[in-house]
Amino acid sequence: MKRLFSHACALLAALVLFSCCALSGANAAGGVTIDTSSAKNGFVTVNYTSRAKLKVGVQFAGGKIVYKDCPSGRDAAFPLERGDGSYTITLCENLSGKTYRVVCSKTVNATIENQFAPYLVATSDVQFTSGDAVSKKAAELCKDCKSDEQRVVALYNYVAGHYSFDAKLADSISEGKVTKYIPDTAATLESDTGICYDLASLFAALCRSQGIPCSLTKGYAGQSYHAWNKVNLGGSWYPIDLTHAVTRRVLDAEDLAGCVSPLSYRQESDTLAVSAVK
Repeated sequence: MKRLFSHACALLAALVLFSCCALSGANAAGGVTIDTSSAKNGFVTVNYTSRAKLKVGVQFAGGKIVYKDCPSGRDAAFPLERGDGSYTITLCENLSGKTYRVVCSKTVNATIENQFAPYLVATSDVQFTSGDAVSKKAAELCKDCKSDEQRVVALYNYVAGHYSFDAKLADSISEGKVTKYIPDTAATLESDTGICYDLASLFAALCRSQGIPCSLTKGYAGQSYHAWNKVNLGGSWYPIDLTHAVTRRVLDAEDLAGCVSPLSYRQESDTLAVSAVK
């Protein structure tokens, strides 16, 4: 089990582009939309169609740019997780190898009405809508719950007890056979297996559909790049790692303490070293 968990943690690293992202230009191109009208609700939306790999950079107050994978051909929401202030949103398209170009860039000064809003909305890698299969499943699992803590425990126990680690997908990513991967919560729900990114994405969607603030967090568990969750209850954040639960068979939690992961984490978003070129 220890080896399996290490494998589960390590494979997310294969999804991150570790090399530099060479960028050029910053003007809007035809067919791309960066919609900032929902900034007050804690997110912006990007829509662009391309066969190439896409990244969206979110920069707060001129600081470090955090890059996230962007799907092609549909609206994709990206959270504004740093609170009120100025955000620059940049869409980057892969040209070849390590080289990307800036397709479009836009800056918005956000005043977010609810500090937890970015952790309650559907985003590019945490997908759900009111009345969809994910929301219905969460409602079913939580129907007898009297508090948010009980809801978190019910959702945790479902994912921990229902899913196994997807070794086949893990191998495909590790071997470079899969180079673009964004979790699909509906597909994960219909399945009974997933990698750390899938399990964290689904758990976040289940929680958010119940009005419980939940982040999908990336960083390091020990030396391995990984994805896990943090939930907010009573103003405090608690780490919950469904991959740890699935691979170590940490099942049937009776309370929040039984869901909280004992591992040590270091949060670090998918960032790219940027060099400007023409």
